[in-house]
Amino acid sequence: MQNTFMAVALDLPDETSPYGTIHPRDKQDVAYRLTLGARAVAYGEVGVSFQGPFPTQITLLSKMINVTYDQKVRVTPSKDVFEICCTEGHAPCGPESAWVSSPIMQQGPTTVLLTSDVCPPAEEVSGLRYAWRDWPCDFKACPVYSASGVLPAPPFIAKRSQSVGKQEV
Repeated sequence: MQNTFMAVALDLPDETSPYGTIHPRDKQDVAYRLTLGARAVAYGEVGVSFQGPFPTQITLLSKMINVTYDQKVRVTPSKDVFEICCTEGHAPCGPESAWVSSPIMQQGPTTVLLTSDVCPPAEEVSGLRYAWRDWPCDFKACPVYSASGVLPAPPFIAKRSQSVGKQEV
């Protein structure tokens, strides 16, 4: 949707908030991120980055998954925030599909390399998701941020498309 913005706050959980974990008391970080969006979108300020990294391409390699982002990233190791859906043959991921953690193996300036070796031998990767939990990471400790370390990557889910081919999700 054009001329809109939002602040991703999944990295600002507040376990002890009397208002529930969905209402973190750390309003300063949320406000700062919203301010960046307002400056860029509402006021048209050039050069203001207001969105965290978002995947532009997900490629299946031999036993690995390469996630390419739309900007430089700051990555910290994680074993459980990325998850893959493993299914037999070319079956799509469904509501009953199991998702298993896919650890970060390597990183580049705009890429993250994950292992797909966690799928059983008779199954293959049918989907990839990031931060797809009620509480995906601790306070300011998600694995993927903008290069400045200020803006977290938003959650996403990508499923293999039969029309795209076997090597992309």
